[in-house]
Amino acid sequence: MWDFDGPQPTLLFDLNGVPAIEHTSKTGYMFILNRRTGESLFPYQEVPVPTEPAWQSPWPTQPVSSIESLTPHSVGPCVAIVSGCVPVPPGIVAAPQWTPYQPTAMAFQPWAGGGMEWPPAAYSPRTHFIYSHANYSPVNIGVDEANAIAFSFIPGEVDHGVFGAVDTHTGKVAWKVPVTGTTPNSGMGVAGDLVFFGESSGLFHAADARTGQILWTFDGSTVSNAGGADSSPAFYVVNGKEYVVYAFGGEPGNSLVLGDVIIAFALPEHDD
Repeated sequence: MWDFDGPQPTLLFDLNGVPAIEHTSKTGYMFILNRRTGESLFPYQEVPVPTEPAWQSPWPTQPVSSIESLTPHSVGPCVAIVSGCVPVPPGIVAAPQWTPYQPTAMAFQPWAGGGMEWPPAAYSPRTHFIYSHANYSPVNIGVDEANAIAFSFIPGEVDHGVFGAVDTHTGKVAWKVPVTGTTPNSGMGVAGDLVFFGESSGLFHAADARTGQILWTFDGSTVSNAGGADSSPAFYVVNGKEYVVYAFGGEPGNSLVLGDVIIAFALPEHDD
């Protein structure tokens, strides 16, 4: 009903000696299960949700994870922005998550473009953190029984997101890096004690995997035809030297800067 599918790939890792599988969908809720038995390794609740209008045939409960979410889960009484929140625009009604669509338009967050999209997450056995983007893209939408749809994106400084980390030992958010002006479209990759990710503007970052402090940034606009940083990093070693490779490019509607270039990075040679 809300396009809450799960485009982000799952992660496989060991959690306190238990083989685990993790997934976060567009709902923004993260679930970590024993991948052999399907048992949830963190508590969750099946919470009652709105069931009207009945012609939508909504299910009466939905699962809510106890793992702290990187995604905000509410629109009202204000709309989240990076620096806080702003009042919901006049005439817009904030809908609790999983409210069925109805003829009167209501504001939803997350929605089809919210929560976790296709960019892959990463896991580090050194920090025990899961690294992922999260989108905040509220929308005002209404649907009648004939499936006629009317919707609009809520204006203002609201289309944004974060890159962040969740501690799998505590289920709490460890850190967040805000992304403004667009939603994050880059996958995250971790190697050693660094985590890599990009922005649609073409900026490609390396951050401290434990704290999120950005330690290095490459500006893709300095390379001819490079484009936005909306890909996913990969890592490889040749003759003992480690490389980080990233595709800079994009397409209309997704990237602020268009292009098509693959760039490999490595530390400079040194004598010691």
